[in-house]
Amino acid sequence: MLRTDAGEEAEKELRAAGATPLVPFPGVNRPWRSVHDRCGREITPSLSNVRRKGSACRHCSRIDAGAKRKAGLAAAAEATLRAGGWEPLEPYPGADRAWKVRHNACGTELRRSLDTIRSKPGSCNTCFRALHGHNVWTAESAAIAFAQVGLTPLEPFPGSSTKPWKARHEPCGRTVSPRLGNVAAGQGPCNLCGLERMAEALRTDPTRAEAEIRDAGFEPLVAFHSVDSPWRSIHVACGREAAPTLSNLRRGQGGCVACGLAALSERFRMPETQAREAMEQIGLIPLDPYPGSGRPWRCRHTCGREVSPTLSNAKAGRGICRYCNSAFPYDGPAIVYLVADREAVKIGIAAAGSSRIATHEALGWVEAWQLSVPTGDDAYALEQAIVTWWRDVLRAPQYYSADRMPQYGATETVAWDAAAPSVVLDAVLSLARSAAIEVSLISRTLVADDNRPHCAATNIGPRARRRQPTQPALFELESLTDSA
Repeated sequence: MLRTDAGEEAEKELRAAGATPLVPFPGVNRPWRSVHDRCGREITPSLSNVRRKGSACRHCSRIDAGAKRKAGLAAAAEATLRAGGWEPLEPYPGADRAWKVRHNACGTELRRSLDTIRSKPGSCNTCFRALHGHNVWTAESAAIAFAQVGLTPLEPFPGSSTKPWKARHEPCGRTVSPRLGNVAAGQGPCNLCGLERMAEALRTDPTRAEAEIRDAGFEPLVAFHSVDSPWRSIHVACGREAAPTLSNLRRGQGGCVACGLAALSERFRMPETQAREAMEQIGLIPLDPYPGSGRPWRCRHTCGREVSPTLSNAKAGRGICRYCNSAFPYDGPAIVYLVADREAVKIGIAAAGSSRIATHEALGWVEAWQLSVPTGDDAYALEQAIVTWWRDVLRAPQYYSADRMPQYGATETVAWDAAAPSVVLDAVLSLARSAAIEVSLISRTLVADDNRPHCAATNIGPRARRRQPTQPALFELESLTDSA
């Protein structure tokens, strides 16, 4: 039979073990719901186990056992470390983890794991370097080495010659971060100063540079800047302005783009004998030396007339002889005409008796005047002279675009206000007199410049214009009636 004071004695024992019961005492061998005061966990120890083990919480007891075991290992590790000549500087972290220690032989502080020290007793870098004749740096010797090359440290020595060390380079005042090992090996303490010295060593003397460019055939126009900068000069051989670089001239490049292109063209130029054979095969006898495939070459065609086609066009079957292959009568009678509308005038040429003016009138143009000339060559020369006068002297641009003139000839248009019909007629007659071309006035519809057409030309023919509605459609009339 359970004594009445047994529960009170059991509760005292449980509280002494660090636990607070949550339910009445159930019995010595039964689980007893409690809370462990140390960790706050709810536990269910039996009083018999608490008496036997001296602990109520299994979790905390395991932690305590681990700490006890670790303390024993730490003591053994420290003993092993000291026996090897090392002194621990922080608690033991574990056999395979870095442990801050000091080597008693040289006083170097470093981080080594216990496993490394056991396997490699001589794992001190400082002692290893000293044993093999390498320099062992201290804060004092490192500062002296930096001072010898003009460096003032801005932070403590990092402890290694392979780590960047922030310092000020006194000759230039820049903040740099060289490595002590590189400085001791003879490398420069400041990269920018090194680059400046290299540039200075490679810089070409201006007097020598001018002598070099003159030897290459150029007369400089400006002072020398650098070997890689374009140098404005006059190429003595051709008289053109060029901008070679001295480095390119030293590599053997020409320096003059125009002369280079000419040399390249000459290199790929067809031999004159071959070019003459090509022209003769299509009925052209050259009268001048071969100028090149893209330039006019004065020849005599089989018809007996002189023409100036290019070799490239002639080989392609174009422009061999305009007298033989063109519908326009370059060697027969022709006319020069001017048509106008409200906005612009257009000069043109046509064969005598052709329907060219009627084609313009069908699209809204009005004939201003027309002149007869002996040949189409004369008509073409007068037309091109007038267009050149408009563009180069009057600075008057083309007025109509090609889509406004399906009958062609948009490039021969100009604004009425820039060149009225009477002004153009006077210019044509003056040009004809200076070139000794006989012209006669066939007709003149627009006698006075104030007799300006009322409508502008269009790209829609007369039949299409007549089909355009000029009255309201039936549905429009019905809507007007309904609204009334």
